[in-house]
Amino acid sequence: VTAEEPEHGEETPAEAEEPVSVPEPAPVVTVSAPVYTRPTAGAVLTPFSGDMLLFQPTLGDWRVHSGTDFACEAGENVLALTDGTVQTVFEDGLYGTCVTIAHQGDLKTTMRGLDEVRVSEGQAVSSGEAVGTCAKEIPAEQTLGAHVHVEATRGDAVIDVMELLGEEE
Repeated sequence: VTAEEPEHGEETPAEAEEPVSVPEPAPVVTVSAPVYTRPTAGAVLTPFSGDMLLFQPTLGDWRVHSGTDFACEAGENVLALTDGTVQTVFEDGLYGTCVTIAHQGDLKTTMRGLDEVRVSEGQAVSSGEAVGTCAKEIPAEQTLGAHVHVEATRGDAVIDVMELLGEEE
């Protein structure tokens, strides 16, 4: 028994198959954790208090402290905690000039007690970028001297800035 050779022009079964298409690999998506930067190099003067009341010497009463106060020299740069977009720049009778920045993950930070604001609403900022300078004082916290008051919220919840920075107070 002999095998017949295909005549010229005829396809063998292997040649008759359609080419197999190989799917394109899925694009690689790199997700990196946010980089957090201290707003100043200064010491923490007043920590975030959560639900605990702290005595506020300038106003002479007991209240929660919803932010963290960082020491700084008047005129020293105050830095964005992480990448984001400037949401508002506003004046507050108790805290002076303030800047609120919206960040990823429903996080917002507000720097209070600024002078010489260097950003504007709608501007993108990077972690560690100067948003303004430290004012000589914050009216509601005059007894502390020059410092910046930094608040953070995630959604409707007030959170401790030091947790974002990975530091203990």
